[in-house]
Amino acid sequence: MRGFKRQWLCVSVATIGLWAGLLRAEVPTDLRGDIGGLWFDQQRNGQGLQIDLLDEQRAAVTWYTFDADGRPLWLFGLGEAVGTRMQVPMSSAEGGRFPTLAPNPPVQFSAAGQLTIEFASCDSAQLSWTSEDSALPDGEFVVQRLTRVAGERCNRAATFAEVRQFSFEHGANGFTPLFADLPTEGHDIYELDFAYEALPAPLAGRRGLRLTGMNRSDDLAMLITAPLAGLQPGQLYSIELEMEIASDVPRGCFGVGGSPGDSVYMKMGVTPFPPQAVAQDNGTEDWLRLNFDFGVQSEGGEQARVVGDLANRQDCSTDTPTWQLKRLGNLGRPLTAQADEQGRLWLVAGSDSAFEGLTSYYFSALDVRLRPLSSAE
Repeated sequence: MRGFKRQWLCVSVATIGLWAGLLRAEVPTDLRGDIGGLWFDQQRNGQGLQIDLLDEQRAAVTWYTFDADGRPLWLFGLGEAVGTRMQVPMSSAEGGRFPTLAPNPPVQFSAAGQLTIEFASCDSAQLSWTSEDSALPDGEFVVQRLTRVAGERCNRAATFAEVRQFSFEHGANGFTPLFADLPTEGHDIYELDFAYEALPAPLAGRRGLRLTGMNRSDDLAMLITAPLAGLQPGQLYSIELEMEIASDVPRGCFGVGGSPGDSVYMKMGVTPFPPQAVAQDNGTEDWLRLNFDFGVQSEGGEQARVVGDLANRQDCSTDTPTWQLKRLGNLGRPLTAQADEQGRLWLVAGSDSAFEGLTSYYFSALDVRLRPLSSAE
């Protein structure tokens, strides 16, 4: 994937010039939700697409690929987005030179073909290609989303009646820690800790909630939780959750039981009652287990969704890993929960670890979006 990511860093001046002309055109569309970002095919390393939605009406697509002789080829176009489908006439360019080289000859643009993108979900799509170049045959294949725009959710048409935003810059906002899947006694060896403090450098200008624990049970759960009050008593809600965390764990590392980043699964959920860790008989001793369905490691539960993992953007070959911010959420995959008779729900967010080592990370923000549901929904 390294070659793929480097491929996206280049920006063609000629391509930008073409966009300037395309964006002046009137293209009637019936836009679906926000599915912008980078997309790629896991079977085709070193290439992929960038999809952008423009003024909630038009779709711009850039396809980074190779020609029949293996040379880098960029295709680009502006097209319609109707329902779950995009239809984009694609063009190519040739004759230009790198911007710092002189002279810069005129760039020639030519039609390349028609790209149709049918979205099966927020993170998967089928591409169909009809070519105007005999050297680039027609075909189709599946792509997966690689990135998403921070703070955006798939299907922007879904509206939410209420949004609650929790920043931990000035306090814990009522959030407390919850540790589970460990014996009721002998917690010292687990090194459990919770603190409100400044984030490490280079994020030291911010503050957050830190969770720390040594996984000695192959399944340590570490969470923060807080009540969400002021809702309609007995009302059923559709709920989207999003959190911003800070992690210094690179992706692709190896560890006992699993990766220290990729095998520490981050989850978010909501319960209609206070979440607790309660003692249960484990055969030889009592263990603390959650009193709601949080799922097991990479699997979510009825009241929680897996929203990603702890790994940040760095590769494991990094000599000096640094702390980075990361946003995760169940965007486009809402939970449903019914407020209690006092109009309360309880939020939960944290990790379910398969890595048998020390894990530490920070929460810097948490957002909640709620939409009341009717009985018909």
